Amino acid sequence: MKAKTSAAAALAACLLGMTSSLVVAIQPAAAAVITSLPNGVKQEFTLHPRSVRDPVAFGDGVTYRATTLTGLQTNSYFGYTGGFSFPDGSNWGGGEPFAAIGLTSAIMSFTFDKPVSAVLADFIWARGPDSVFKFRAYNASGALLENISFATNDPAHPKGFYGFERATNQIARFEVEGYYFGLRNFSTFVAPESAVPEPATWAMMIMGFGTAGAMIRRRKAALAI
Repeated sequence: MKAKTSAAAALAACLLGMTSSLVVAIQPAAAAVITSLPNGVKQEFTLHPRSVRDPVAFGDGVTYRATTLTGLQTNSYFGYTGGFSFPDGSNWGGGEPFAAIGLTSAIMSFTFDKPVSAVLADFIWARGPDSVFKFRAYNASGALLENISFATNDPAHPKGFYGFERATNQIARFEVEGYYFGLRNFSTFVAPESAVPEPATWAMMIMGFGTAGAMIRRRKAALAI
């Protein structure tokens, strides 16, 4: 009996490893870059008449902060509706609240209390031959899920909507890095929870099946005597 139980446990451990590998395999290798999010939920910016320096909580559990490239908190506009001019002559203001960084390079980060599967926003940036714009997405452990980087004067990347999307809710932080830029119409999407059992649940089920099978075999053997 001990040998059969051990064999069932070994089989369960083997299948658990296979199941874990399968779960990893079916996840996308990276987040997809998106330019639209039809089912997205808009996260309304809280209004601020002046620039902010401290982190700002807004929307459905989202925290905004702006830092220098070395990680120090810095001033930025957030939830601002006044006029803000960009080098290309574009002017935001007078309606939709936005976030913006002036004549400096900086990082805007958006951290989610509960990870989301997709994030999207409308962007504008200063164009220049040496300027680079970057997007990054991280999971709750701080591991990089995906990033894109392009020259701000690259015609293949016009100003507009950009974001990331994954099959499951793994995006815990979204970052934007650049020089003299702004964003608005920030939205997210939370994917429905999967009904697929976790690997540990599969293991318990398999061990249960193995034990039940051993009991049936013993019963048949007893009846045959």
